[in-house]
Amino acid sequence: MSEISDVMGEAGRRGADALPLAGTHILLGEGDADTAARIARALRDRGAASVHPVASTEAFLLAGSAPPAPVRFWDAAVWHTGLGPDDAALGGLLERWRAQHPGIPVVVSDDAPSARLAVTALRGRAADLVERSDPDGLATAVARAVAERADPLGVEGSGQNSLRMLVVGAHPDDVEIGLGGTIHRRAHSGWDVTVLTMSRGGNGGDPARRRKEAHLAAEVLGARLLMEDLPDGSMADDRVTVEAVERAVAEAAPDVVVVHSESDTHQDHRAVHRATLVACRKVARLACYQSPSATVSYRPNRFIELSEVDVEAKLAAIAAHHSQAASRWYLDEDLLRSTARYWGRFSQTRYAEPLELVHERNPVLL
Repeated sequence: MSEISDVMGEAGRRGADALPLAGTHILLGEGDADTAARIARALRDRGAASVHPVASTEAFLLAGSAPPAPVRFWDAAVWHTGLGPDDAALGGLLERWRAQHPGIPVVVSDDAPSARLAVTALRGRAADLVERSDPDGLATAVARAVAERADPLGVEGSGQNSLRMLVVGAHPDDVEIGLGGTIHRRAHSGWDVTVLTMSRGGNGGDPARRRKEAHLAAEVLGARLLMEDLPDGSMADDRVTVEAVERAVAEAAPDVVVVHSESDTHQDHRAVHRATLVACRKVARLACYQSPSATVSYRPNRFIELSEVDVEAKLAAIAAHHSQAASRWYLDEDLLRSTARYWGRFSQTRYAEPLELVHERNPVLL
């Protein structure tokens, strides 16, 4: 494989409506010629107009800054970790790439993706981390990254640059458990995400400490935090709670609101759910996430696909709640990961988070 070559795909000349990567130009950092050919073929099958393979980190960065003719710019890049000596090389490469090419997504491939590598990819803001032996999965991840970059709404011709989402939870760590991966995914594809926590979690520990943990968790996910001080354990769906949510709605102006489900054994969760329904009656879309205390009556009808990086961000945000992580069985990392893996089967993806749609008035995709 030559260092500088341009692989033109016949599929890239097909109609844009049929192929998610139609007309795109992809930079591929891959040291093995056979693997590069398989990945390039998968990308071309999805419509890529050109795939430009390089076999070293230096060539990758050089081509990133100076695409070969006739390519004028890259729509996305793929980089195999084998081109660097260790995980630190990935972090350094992503940092350099982000500084030089802000907005151009990088999908990382690895022979055996690990949690540690996923954390490095998360910190470097990689679009995804995919197993190298799965060219189709890798091409799908590239197509998803390109789509989210071009249109974070997922609605062609919407005319908006960014959606706004408000996620409401009764206690610190509620939204991270129920929707942490989705919050990270949307925040890092251009959405403005606000987390509203209705109490400071006094029944579960020191409120001041829990407030600091909640701010750190929101920062990990890329969201901003609003925090009320309603009584933990005795919330009601009364005017006070409704007005607290209304204040957040007025400030965040959300297109989408997500909250606890009515199908939940925790009284605070049910109260916040009911108050949010009243406060958000004019919001375009309202849905409910699953809490550990949700009952078997919880009936999801939407599933948000998550990447490995999204899952690691969710786990990191939950770990930020140090005062809770060691003592709550439902915060066990294996359980959280396997739950996301379970829901993934409903959308034919590796990981997903479930949502129970309550109402929608506009064709806005979660």
